[in-house]
Amino acid sequence: MRTILLTASAIAALAAIPATAQERPHQHGAEQSSGMSMAMDGDMQQHRAAMQEMRDLMQRATAATDPAERQRLMAEHREKMQSHMAHMMSGSNARMMQQHHERMAMMHEMMAQMAASHALAQDDEAEH
Repeated sequence: MRTILLTASAIAALAAIPATAQERPHQHGAEQSSGMSMAMDGDMQQHRAAMQEMRDLMQRATAATDPAERQRLMAEHREKMQSHMAHMMSGSNARMMQQHHERMAMMHEMMAQMAASHALAQDDEAEH
């Protein structure tokens, strides 16, 4: 049981490292970090606006009674979604998403290791 708690604590600590690193950009100077923060805020605002626009389109398509209007709205929704995904996968966004994917894969592997360790500990307890 103690091993499980230690492992869970280690995983929680490792999970917090990327989050705090993203919250506090590396300081090369106040101007650079301020500009980076403003750019990230702008990107997040654009993302939220795009998501709201897509939700609105989906809501309008769901409420539409005319099949032609519904198809038009769904096509517009699909185009917006594809455009937004292409934007998210370009430039520095692609690097950030790749890093996030790598962190998630690492966390998944750590959880699998913890589960295997837990299973072995239970087997050991059952034998005694």
